[in-house]
Amino acid sequence: MRPINEEVINAQQKVADLLYQLKVVPKLVDIRGATLTAQQYAAIIPDAVKNKA
Repeated sequence: MRPINEEVINAQQKVADLLYQLKVVPKLVDIRGATLTAQQYAAIIPDAVKNKA
């Protein structure tokens, strides 16, 4: 597992844009809109995972 940071979000957006350009997906996807904030992730991460970090 690795944190979702700007680098990961940007890489995923590039893939989403490419898939749109290739007409694999029918509309543009906003990865940032589908990504939880750091606070939202922190609220749902189980303690067992938090304690391993």
